[in-house]
Amino acid sequence: MYINRYLSPVIVYYYSWRMVLFSIATGSIAIFVYDYLDWKWVAIPWLPVSLVGTATAFFVGFKNNQSYDRSWEARKVWGAITNHSRSFSAAVRSFTTCSPDSDNISAAQENRIIIYRHIAWLYALKNTMVQRTNWEHTDRASERQRKAFRRSQVPCDVEIAKHLPEAELASIKDKKNQATQILDLQSQHIRDLRRAGSLDTYQHVALQDLISKLYDEQGKSERIKNTPFPRQYATTSMLFIFIFMTLLPFGLLPQFVDLGEKYMFLLIPFNMIVSWVFMFMEYVGDISENPFEGLLNDTPISTIIRNIEIDLKEMLDETDLPAKFSSYSGTLF
Repeated sequence: MYINRYLSPVIVYYYSWRMVLFSIATGSIAIFVYDYLDWKWVAIPWLPVSLVGTATAFFVGFKNNQSYDRSWEARKVWGAITNHSRSFSAAVRSFTTCSPDSDNISAAQENRIIIYRHIAWLYALKNTMVQRTNWEHTDRASERQRKAFRRSQVPCDVEIAKHLPEAELASIKDKKNQATQILDLQSQHIRDLRRAGSLDTYQHVALQDLISKLYDEQGKSERIKNTPFPRQYATTSMLFIFIFMTLLPFGLLPQFVDLGEKYMFLLIPFNMIVSWVFMFMEYVGDISENPFEGLLNDTPISTIIRNIEIDLKEMLDETDLPAKFSSYSGTLF
């Protein structure tokens, strides 16, 4: 998630340089064939070009709205995971704490095991979210951002192993969905506490309900991750932009010819500006449609998980806390 007030010019450059070169090329070709090859017929009327531009703007606007909705839903899901994590850990500490006697030590151990297991679940879910899919971006600018993301992270498997007992780690090692199995371990542990009399019926139901809510948020997060933005919208939007940018300089020719042929060169910068606006609108939606691929506009799940981890360990009165993640070039991952 980019947190500076404005996008860096460097970022704008990395996303823009191809479209700028393309618009300069189309503008130059339009002038060349009109003026030097004397193909006057290439100066097409502005009306059909403007109609294509209007339709394209509506289509790109629809795509951007849907892309933003996916991105915002992902952030809401992880906000809910934050809230449920705090509620679950506070409930565990409240329900399993005994009166001051010899059982206090075992109660504290139970709290620590369950809360640490929950932290392991967070990292297991993150591990699922950072897996690559074949519809995510593979351009050099995106790979550069992912490389920065990986440099700032400890591998999820290391974090999971740090927070799970060895027996439980071995039991989920070969599971396809480790996050699901870890929540199941939580459920079984809470069942055992109920059978042992450490929890009453109400407390047991309340904790199981929180686990159910965590399952819901995990499912929502997996749905966003594993469901691509409809390819027909993404492909058609890019195709419309390409058609409009190709026609644009030929539609602008009559306007600049009316000013006088000595001003015809102004077509190139104006064509570049209009093309840049449309193509950048397309890119804004394009780079927002997959909120878990590790790019600068994505949901900062690593930062969210680290903040949750710190909160939960402080509940356990631990002092050896991990450091909060700071931004990298204005970006939280």
